[in-house]
Amino acid sequence: MGNSHGVKAELSFKDIFPKLKDYYDSLFYNMRTGPVSSGLYGPCNNINNRFKPSANTWNSFYQPCVKLGLYLHELKNRKEDTRKPYCNFYIYELKREAMNKAPNIKSYDDLHNQLINAYKNVSVGIPDVCKEYVSFMNDDVYNIFAMFKELYDHYNKFQRDSNNCEYVKKCAEKYKEFSHKVKYDYKNIVQEELDEFKLKFHKLLEQQPNCKNTSELLNSSLGKVDASATRSEALLGHIESPVTWTSTGFLFFAILVIMFILYNYTAYGSYLRPRRRMLKNIRNRKYKKHYELMKLYEQLQKNVIQNKHSISYNSVE
Repeated sequence: MGNSHGVKAELSFKDIFPKLKDYYDSLFYNMRTGPVSSGLYGPCNNINNRFKPSANTWNSFYQPCVKLGLYLHELKNRKEDTRKPYCNFYIYELKREAMNKAPNIKSYDDLHNQLINAYKNVSVGIPDVCKEYVSFMNDDVYNIFAMFKELYDHYNKFQRDSNNCEYVKKCAEKYKEFSHKVKYDYKNIVQEELDEFKLKFHKLLEQQPNCKNTSELLNSSLGKVDASATRSEALLGHIESPVTWTSTGFLFFAILVIMFILYNYTAYGSYLRPRRRMLKNIRNRKYKKHYELMKLYEQLQKNVIQNKHSISYNSVE
């Protein structure tokens, strides 16, 4: 089962670290004795024998094969429009595992296809839901993923030990290095996620203000919250819900629809319509009376003018 063409595959670094890394690692721990893991034993042994036949257990490709298989198996239960971050993480993890355990692999498309073909022998069914994402992976993209992982590793350590300002220094140094290394082709999508990180970082920093004045932070763009950021309003604290106006507009539209239904198709509307007609008739009668009075006034004016002319004519005679 491949990716449907209904949702376009797109490279993104959003919502990946640390959430999906933790999710990926938890699957192997929680499912290592389940039926899916058991079904992967044979196919993954075959894959490992193909790539690293004499490797020790800790250095073999068996465990990465199982972990990637479990991950893809769980993705089949997710809606297609929510898979994007999961598939982007998959291509990173595919290359990371291969670089660590099977460094001689040159084509990650080929590695992915070999894994999918091996997974076809698993009775529980493991879908090929991330196929269209594999071609996005190259050395530049991999390095961006790796830098985000390192950045969030420092962030998570600071979150667990907010009294240790050393992690603030490491975040600032890595953020500065990251900002300078990103190539132009990926600048926009990376900067958006860097701004997201900056927002999270400053919220966490508010809980430990003693670390705000470290020299590394003050000299890094991570410490500068200004209008140059892609999402500067959010970073400055002026966070407005992006759905506020949409929700208000939807509510207003819903009220109009309800009023229309009540008026045209319910007893309430039947109650209102005669009174509306009565008010309309009263208004029309008033308008008609006003119109008649105006006509009478104009006629009187006309008569007065004619009488004046008549009197004037007679006096001349």
